[in-house]
Amino acid sequence: MSKYRLELVEDNEAWDRVVDSSPQGTIFAQSDYLRLAVDNYRCYWVLKGNQIKAGLSIVLNTAEDACVFDDLVIHNGLIFVEEHTQKVTKRYSERFQITEFVINWLVDRYRKVELSLSPQFEDPRPFIWHNYHSKNPKDHFVVDLKFTSYLEISSLCVSENEESTALFRGLENLRQRNIREARRDSTTYEIESHTEIFLEYYAELMRNQSEQQDTEKLHRMRRLINGLIELDQAVMVMSRNGEGIPIYLTIFCWDSKRAYYLFGAPNPDATSRYKGTISFWDGFHELARKGISTIDMEGVNSPDRGWFKLSFGGDLRCYYEIRI
Repeated sequence: MSKYRLELVEDNEAWDRVVDSSPQGTIFAQSDYLRLAVDNYRCYWVLKGNQIKAGLSIVLNTAEDACVFDDLVIHNGLIFVEEHTQKVTKRYSERFQITEFVINWLVDRYRKVELSLSPQFEDPRPFIWHNYHSKNPKDHFVVDLKFTSYLEISSLCVSENEESTALFRGLENLRQRNIREARRDSTTYEIESHTEIFLEYYAELMRNQSEQQDTEKLHRMRRLINGLIELDQAVMVMSRNGEGIPIYLTIFCWDSKRAYYLFGAPNPDATSRYKGTISFWDGFHELARKGISTIDMEGVNSPDRGWFKLSFGGDLRCYYEIRI
């Protein structure tokens, strides 16, 4: 019999405190974010006796017989309670055992398991070694390596000249030219909630990329954006050209650790070459003024969007998507 057990979380405030203090905790595991983003999810404590050792957050399908990926929940799965007095060897051993226990619980309970672990989840070996000696591929987890970029933006709040900052100097040359062109064109931005305009732009962007329109997802995006802004955990940046015409909208959210790029979409009629660059850049200014030092660019996993985000500089980080 395992020394660990799972218990459904009933105290959201206690859960959020653990998410906030855990290295693996992100805004995507916070109770308010999950409530706004998805209709069916579960959060569990991993307990040893009465001591909380870890937390587990999963998104469920409608039938509740599978835990699944969700486009709006970028990271989920296991988060560990940080025990600062614990030896490193003990920490790795215990976290390995906890992960094994949770794996067995998940595969016994659900016909399909999908998790997108945070970049701070260090050890995927229990997933890789599950049913290690089985010859049947269906007995094994698929572990996909994914990437994001962490960008340091704090220099924007300590210098009056943006071009003298370490962040600007680290930009790819094209981004620097885009920002200078936008400044010459007297672009401006405002921090206002224009959710319906954003969703209109976003839907058109998806159509232009030949991606399937999902009315239910757009409904959840509306609920998430409005809810996070109301909770003062997100900001919407509307960039306008020198004539005052909207050209791009970006949305960033944050927790106590860092900010996260959430969504972005151009005005489909805007022709300015710099529209995406300046909207991100002015968003960085706004976040830096709030005292935020790091932004997770939230995925660099496709060639076009990946190169765009990496052209702002940043530190490449990997994370794991797990499925069986």
